Amino acid sequence: MFSIILKHATKYLTGSVIAAGTSLIMMKYYTAVFSPAQFGILALYLVLFKYVMTFASLNLDSGSTRFYFDYRATKRDEYLSTIFWIITFISSIVLIIGLGLMDFVSNWIEPNSQMIYFITICTGIFGVYVSFLTRVLYNEHKSTSVLKHTIFQTFINHASSVLFISVFHFGIFGRISGQGLGYLLNVFTLIKEFSEENLFRLKLTFNKAMAKETFLLTLPSMIASIQGIAFIYLDRIFIKHYMGDSAVGIYTLGYMLGQGLSMVYEAISQSILPKVFNDMNENYEKGRDDLEHFSYRYYLGLVIITMIISALSPIIVSMFSNDNYKEAAGVMPFVMAGFMMGGFYKIPSLVLGFHKKVWFYPFLAFFSFGTNALLNWWLIPIYGIVGAAFASFMGLFLYSVVMQVLSFKYMNKKYNVLIGIEYIGIFIFVLIVFSKGVF
Repeated sequence: MFSIILKHATKYLTGSVIAAGTSLIMMKYYTAVFSPAQFGILALYLVLFKYVMTFASLNLDSGSTRFYFDYRATKRDEYLSTIFWIITFISSIVLIIGLGLMDFVSNWIEPNSQMIYFITICTGIFGVYVSFLTRVLYNEHKSTSVLKHTIFQTFINHASSVLFISVFHFGIFGRISGQGLGYLLNVFTLIKEFSEENLFRLKLTFNKAMAKETFLLTLPSMIASIQGIAFIYLDRIFIKHYMGDSAVGIYTLGYMLGQGLSMVYEAISQSILPKVFNDMNENYEKGRDDLEHFSYRYYLGLVIITMIISALSPIIVSMFSNDNYKEAAGVMPFVMAGFMMGGFYKIPSLVLGFHKKVWFYPFLAFFSFGTNALLNWWLIPIYGIVGAAFASFMGLFLYSVVMQVLSFKYMNKKYNVLIGIEYIGIFIFVLIVFSKGVF
């Protein structure tokens, strides 16, 4: 397993580091050209982008992975074509509804920002197709291709944004347009590669049986994704309501800096998923034991990275912004702790996904991220943006701990005991830090 991770995760991580690193470097530029209030408006449009991608894909891009390996050898093109047409149909509905809500939503975010809204909706649609095609590359272990497309999209995204902002003075519209151009051009480069490498040839076919089994398997995760996206980003909405656009901008900076941890576990997760499924199909107990042995090092690594970067959060914020955003340093540690828990649940999600145990996702999402939303409503008026960050941690912690408990029936007793102790220790430590106001 470690050889597979080393071979592919290194490239996935390199792409993530380049994308995240570029974003961090550019953060210095964006926080210089945008005031905290403008950055807050931009942040709300980035939230809208996430909403569009979630509703337009309904998690089918990643949810179809389990069946992909069943049809890979004989009916890959037919299966992927079926998923493609489903996504296209759903995206069309989202686009129509989004255009119908344009005036209402855009004026709430910022009066007379309809063009920014329109570009954001289109970018979300482009993002769905990029995610769908990239997922195939992950499944085929095309890590070099993933790296290439990540670098290309990152360059177009930020280079065009700087051009639109500094030369044409388009402001927030220029930043959103740069992101949209990056996704749009990446769609075309992906299509070109898929055609040349014969990775997927689109057919005018729709297999109802394939669609039905995929829909039934992914329905729980679809509902969970929708609930998650609806609840998770309520923090920005509550902050705007209680504290204004400037607070949204400061909080979002801290959130984005803390979110950088996710690039580590996402790269590892994408590299081991096909390996885990294949190994467990061939020799279940050996595949499970290998995954457990890997997980101990994986969890420990995430904890060490989180603690080091949390301690350096004031320095990091000063490096990538200015004094107007210094309060973001109080947000970073709790956001990072939350994303660390997100990294933890990648292991049980692989195990549960292999056993096709997905029924619980809607209930878990409602419980954990609903608690996140409730804590935002309660804590933001009292603790401000730090309260929102702690609420974010709690939502991901609850989601992660339930996932682990549900997977315990498939794991060895040693794993269950060690992970249980680790979760308890993390919760107590973060709660003490928050109550003492260390950050």
